[in-house]
Amino acid sequence: MGIVDERNERVKQVLNSLYNKALNKSLSIDENAYKTSLDKLFATTAWGFREILLVVIIGMRLDNSFKASTGLYDCNPRAIYEGPIKEFLIEREIPHRKSGPLNVAKATVGLDMIWAAQRRPSEVAVQVVKLVEYMENSEEGFLERINNVGISLLRRLIAESNRMEALSVEIEPSADPEFLYYLCYELITKTPDAGNTPQKIAASLLKNYHASMETGIVVTGEEDRASVTSTTSKKPGDVNEESSDGIIYKVYEITVKPFDLARIRDSYDCIIKYNEANNSDLNEIIVICRKEDCFIDMKKSGLHSYLGSYAYQNIMYYYWDIYEWVSDTLQRMTQGGRIAFYNDLNTYIEDINTAEKVKKLWYELHQ
Repeated sequence: MGIVDERNERVKQVLNSLYNKALNKSLSIDENAYKTSLDKLFATTAWGFREILLVVIIGMRLDNSFKASTGLYDCNPRAIYEGPIKEFLIEREIPHRKSGPLNVAKATVGLDMIWAAQRRPSEVAVQVVKLVEYMENSEEGFLERINNVGISLLRRLIAESNRMEALSVEIEPSADPEFLYYLCYELITKTPDAGNTPQKIAASLLKNYHASMETGIVVTGEEDRASVTSTTSKKPGDVNEESSDGIIYKVYEITVKPFDLARIRDSYDCIIKYNEANNSDLNEIIVICRKEDCFIDMKKSGLHSYLGSYAYQNIMYYYWDIYEWVSDTLQRMTQGGRIAFYNDLNTYIEDINTAEKVKKLWYELHQ
């Protein structure tokens, strides 16, 4: 067994030990010194703060000399989080982000007040710093403090998992396009979830449309979160229609935020880079958005679904009303395609990492 394998095995052992102790209701932990700080980590939608704390706890258990306040990266946080820690979270069905802790800790040497001041929300980052200080600033009872915070953290993560599971919905498969449109409208309008909801709906609609029609078109972007930029994913848009061998036919940008000149320029840069890297000539983007999100200088169409166009250098942007587009796509799908879309949407919302507000609304819509 190599050094990395040995380390990963130790991480698993620590996590399983803390998890089993967290499940032990007879084990009493005195949280008075850190309860307020830990509670605040679970009162924010920025999950990365509680995940970076878990990384710190593991780092301290692996090496008594490790100090996250001055040398966070000494514990190889990316490797241990994206390896054994994430594997553990998936196995235990605990909500988490793909690289949550690394996103809140990037470009920092240590978790201190300077780091906290640069994070958002900073008041939550401050609580992480306080928890790190609590665990580090003790020679006597050092291991006990780490274990206690770890058990307390796991208990809250387990409670989150149980709470999310309680919001799951048993659906009766429906092919009614009007009912499905109602669900989509409510989700997009009330819980856009930073753009994740409309992007998931649009990608799943296109995927199931093509699957039900047996067109052979492959739709990509369904598994990406809205925060994944086109540059990062090396794709020209949020959602793409492609051939089976990866040739992109159509590019879609899905948004419920203004797709203005700044967004157009960002999109243009991604398209140009993609074209250069792949020797392609993509020059049209379909923007699926609300009417109020259209670029004010676009050429208006005078129609209801197709709203207008804007030419930026050699790239054309065609704006479509998101609600009309969803309804139209549902109407054009086969019944089997609509049922598959409904099941996909339910599966996405049941996923442990889908936002609680989305789960709650889905639950309410089915009562």
